[in-house]
Amino acid sequence: MQPPLYKNSCFMIISWTTAMFVEKRLLSILLHIIIIWCLSIQESVQLAYGNNFERGMTGLDRNNSVSAPIHLQLYNRNSNKHLRIQERDIDAMGEDGEAYARIIIRTDSFDGWITIQGEESQYYLCMNKKGDVVGRKKLKMTSGVCCLFTETIVDDYTEFKPVQRTEMYLGFNRDGGAVSARYRTRSGARAFQFLKRPLPEDRPPDDESPEPYSWVHLLIQANTESSKDKTDS
Repeated sequence: MQPPLYKNSCFMIISWTTAMFVEKRLLSILLHIIIIWCLSIQESVQLAYGNNFERGMTGLDRNNSVSAPIHLQLYNRNSNKHLRIQERDIDAMGEDGEAYARIIIRTDSFDGWITIQGEESQYYLCMNKKGDVVGRKKLKMTSGVCCLFTETIVDDYTEFKPVQRTEMYLGFNRDGGAVSARYRTRSGARAFQFLKRPLPEDRPPDDESPEPYSWVHLLIQANTESSKDKTDS
């Protein structure tokens, strides 16, 4: 027969082990609850900001920092064509003055974030978490899709990056197809460089000098860069 002291010791060890297991389990559950709560708050803040941004652009909220819309064309250096937003179908094969190549840019002056919208289709250019370019009817800023971008000037060209994934760049290949940012992207590559061109009706009709982004200027610029590369090599 086992002595009472032995039984009490075993009982205490079992109780202590059980208490420790329960305590760790509860801590683990509590930690998961805190993480989920924090993520939900972050998502709510992002959605709230996105909704305020959209309300400002549609004129429902005048007390915001969203700028007036700018209508222009975005010329891609790699495809030698313009960005087109044909609802969910987005490419860089638009001709000068084409309806789907007319773009609306709006900027939040506080954060410097911008939206890129098709004038004809009214769809927004967005990027999902995989780095694929997608079109959306409404603005989205979630963990899965981002329709807000930052823009930077590199060597006189404009580059666009989604605000939630600054390692990704908006770009197109030579055939005008969107380049998936899931692959390695880098600043300065032709695929990710754009020129902002005025719409045909916004150009001075009596201006005979080459405009900053005219085809003549682009051709001269390409020849200059080619000559420079040959000299460097």
